[in-house]
Amino acid sequence: MANKDVSSIRRVGRGHILLSPSWLLLSLSLIGGILLALNAQTLWRMDQLFYDAQLKFWSRPAPEDIVIVAIDSGSLADLGRWPWQRGIHADLVDRLSAEGAKGIFLDILFSEPDERNPAEDARLAESIARSDRVFLPVIIEQLKQNGALSETLPMPDLIASAKGLGHVDIDLDPDGIARRVFLREGVGSPNWPSVSVALLESLYPRLLDSLPGSRNPDAVSTGSASIVRDYHVLLPFAGPPGHFNRIPYTRVLQGDYAAETFRGKIVLVGATAPGLGDLIPTPVSGYNRPMSGVEVNANLIDALRRGIAIETLDLGWQIKLTGMVLFLALISFPFVKPRVVLPLVSIMFLLTLGVSSLLLHAFQLWFPPTAILIGLLLGFPLWSWRRLVRTVRYFEQELARLRDEPRSIHFATEPRHIAGGLSFLQNILQFEAWVLCDATGLVVSQSKAALMGTPPAALKLLGQIRQDELFWILIPRGNTHWQLGLKISKSLFEETAAMQLLTEYIAQFGINYMPERRGNVELVERQVRRVQSAIADLRSVRRLLSDILRQMVDGVLVINIGGQVVMSNKQAAHFLGLGSESELPLIDIESLEARLELNSTGILSAHFKDVLVGGQTVSLEGRVQNLSELLIQISPLSEAGGRFNGAIIILSDISLLKESERRRTQTLNFLSHDLRSPLTSMLSMLEIQRSGVGSLSETEMAERIGLYANKALKLADDFLRLAKAENADSDNFRDTDFVSVTHNAVDAVFAEAKEKEIRLERDIQVEDAWMKADAALLERALINLLENAVRYSPENSVVTVRLQYIDDAVQCCIRDHGQGIAEENQAKIFAPFQQIRMEVNKDEKGTGLGLAFVKVVVEKHRGEITVQSDIDVGTAFCLKLPLAANE
Repeated sequence: MANKDVSSIRRVGRGHILLSPSWLLLSLSLIGGILLALNAQTLWRMDQLFYDAQLKFWSRPAPEDIVIVAIDSGSLADLGRWPWQRGIHADLVDRLSAEGAKGIFLDILFSEPDERNPAEDARLAESIARSDRVFLPVIIEQLKQNGALSETLPMPDLIASAKGLGHVDIDLDPDGIARRVFLREGVGSPNWPSVSVALLESLYPRLLDSLPGSRNPDAVSTGSASIVRDYHVLLPFAGPPGHFNRIPYTRVLQGDYAAETFRGKIVLVGATAPGLGDLIPTPVSGYNRPMSGVEVNANLIDALRRGIAIETLDLGWQIKLTGMVLFLALISFPFVKPRVVLPLVSIMFLLTLGVSSLLLHAFQLWFPPTAILIGLLLGFPLWSWRRLVRTVRYFEQELARLRDEPRSIHFATEPRHIAGGLSFLQNILQFEAWVLCDATGLVVSQSKAALMGTPPAALKLLGQIRQDELFWILIPRGNTHWQLGLKISKSLFEETAAMQLLTEYIAQFGINYMPERRGNVELVERQVRRVQSAIADLRSVRRLLSDILRQMVDGVLVINIGGQVVMSNKQAAHFLGLGSESELPLIDIESLEARLELNSTGILSAHFKDVLVGGQTVSLEGRVQNLSELLIQISPLSEAGGRFNGAIIILSDISLLKESERRRTQTLNFLSHDLRSPLTSMLSMLEIQRSGVGSLSETEMAERIGLYANKALKLADDFLRLAKAENADSDNFRDTDFVSVTHNAVDAVFAEAKEKEIRLERDIQVEDAWMKADAALLERALINLLENAVRYSPENSVVTVRLQYIDDAVQCCIRDHGQGIAEENQAKIFAPFQQIRMEVNKDEKGTGLGLAFVKVVVEKHRGEITVQSDIDVGTAFCLKLPLAANE
């Protein structure tokens, strides 16, 4: 449960996890509250903030075929106060029609006739009729206070002359910002399309086969005086106020514009001057920069024509998606690591914003994200609070269990404990005296004849003080301390290893945190300190066990009931021929059987029944891939209650022991047979001489006894030389010139070679070859090789001794032209007491120790010896010795 919150999940059986009912109930309560707020639309203000922030980054170029003729402040200054004579508007319509405008929208309400100039009304009607492309607005207003709503239409003549009518109502949200439009609305029934819809349906008949937007299920003719709306859309503004192309009203009348300015374009005529009451705040408006109503309609025309009018996701779907996302998020908290919860909440927070933005910009669908965001922001602290409560409770339960369990290793905490250890170390390190005082300087324990005085006052500030041979150390004990004085000689103080051993022992008794006091330490902090203390004890035990395993010379494998390795040390990996300890967890019983060859019959797994079922301890002998010989001990591993959890396998390297046994056997054979044989022969000769049967002359008797005596002496000498070589210590080696050693060895066998007319040829290619060596052993080794070469070479042949440098070593090769050694015998000629019979001098019997001695000497000098031999061609023994072998 280290990586999971123990309060939020429960395990049932093995491998099955059930969610905590308390967290499930808390999650559902939070989700229910969020969904109620979403259904009541209490979060709309925050949703609009997110919507406005995204809309400001959604800009697009203004279309070239939409032009606004602005009734701005300059036009009012040129043409006089508003309202203007309707003949002026007639002139504008005529000019725009003449310039080839595709459609004209006069965002001016002509609801009442001009009593003073009725001819102007007729003139305007004629211009509108003649143009056949002019659209006029319809407004819905409340004429009297608390009165009913009414639809205000243009004059009948203008209605008859106009191409179409449409409402220009822009709905304002409760915060006073225009974000949405209803494409159809009216009093009693939604019989008036938006003027943008009317204009586009006329100019592009097939563009708006079906209107976008959210439908109103109650949009039917009711006959009441209330407004009825349908096809609700959000406006994707193309840019801030002033984004669309515009030209002042007076400049159009004066013809002050470029050619083709209005040809084939949609022209919207409306007020942009402050004070005319047609300025609306929008999400893309800056401070004090509202957008004119005519420009809002320009944005709507552009959006409908592009097919990017924004619809709001249905409230039912908002509730479903919000509930599903929050449920999955909150329920996932118990199943991830605690440190992952905050990143998970952050990712889901950003992902919600990203999905909302993607739906808005890619699919023109507005999904309000606030409900999910608030649910995530509230869910994390609730989860953290609940984890904190459960963690404190968990600490209390575990600490109670730790207090109830017996301590397996008792750490010293009292003065009498440190006193015993100091007495032990005093005998080992041989320091003179010690004294242990409490915080007040009162002596609580000391060695015999301490007489060291009182601790210095500055010790509490400095922690350590050395005064000549006195060494004072302050040992912290939470809210108190001990003061330890040691009388140490200067020579011992300079021994780093000894002082480190002493200080590490003293450090075990330090307590570096203050004990908590109920009332001034927070509950969680108090529990944390207690757990720190318990964990420190457990960590010490773990380090102790780890150090014990690591320092053991035997290999240790702990096997579970399934046969897998669950604990080991590096020695086990070494014995099993593995590269590192990390490979051991991959080993199972079958792999061990493949690597271990038992000396007894049967296989390794067959003995585990006696261990795991019968609770017996089994001892076996075997070897690893024909290398190390091992003693394999298998013992059952069980808990205090007696249930078996597996087995402990201890691998002990007994290769040296077995080799010693083999050498002892060989030595006994040598003493009982080889050395005894010539002595027995001499006694037999003497017995024959006494009996008078087949008596020999004194000369013959002396020759034979001398022959047997020399043979026994040679056997003894060879055996002693081999023992001396095996016990040679490289620390006693001295600077030796190997060239001189070689010459001495050749001179020593010169006489023996002369008897067989064998020429010793010296091929010395180096002047000197200095190394750390035992000159006597090296010389004797070369003599043995030269004697063998002379003994097994035919008469009148040549034995060559070649000395040369190879890399950082010197190589000495002794080559003869004798019968040679068969390939199958070359691997065993260096073993003690091994004799290979040759056709040449086959009657001569050797001891079988000569070449064994040579090999031991070469290995003691960290060199190597090789043999190359061909039948009837000759044999070459080569010694390669490093010049820096023992430096």
